[in-house]
Amino acid sequence: MRGGALSLPLEQTCSPVASDEEFLSPMEEVVDFGMLNRNERARLKEPPIFQVALGDQVVTEGEEVVMCVQVSGQPKPVVHWLKDRLNIRPDGQHELHEVDNGKYKLRIKSAEKSDAGVYVCKIINEYGTKQTECRLEVKGESEKERQT
Repeated sequence: MRGGALSLPLEQTCSPVASDEEFLSPMEEVVDFGMLNRNERARLKEPPIFQVALGDQVVTEGEEVVMCVQVSGQPKPVVHWLKDRLNIRPDGQHELHEVDNGKYKLRIKSAEKSDAGVYVCKIINEYGTKQTECRLEVKGESEKERQT
């Protein structure tokens, strides 16, 4: 360096950079080269939606409860289950499963009075948030007998 000026040798000192093409995944190649039609491109950015939503249920103590939803969205939505605004954590009584691609299930093995309340399934991806809710009513054995 002379007088504050930076001097570099004129010959190339770096090796050439390999093309990015060999490092792209098949999906990146498709996107980079515009091989997707308009509908396929729109499908890569899809807000979450419920194809099957929750419905209210009335059960008797001791019965199994199953709540199912069918969802879609791109990227795949994250699914949250809540009861009375609190996250449901899997335990010996409550099970959370992804049954098939996009189908989710909350299972209560043996309903108790304390399981009664408002249940919410919330789905989230970077393009939006949706939720569906239902009410679960749990009746005691004596209540069921009085109604029959």
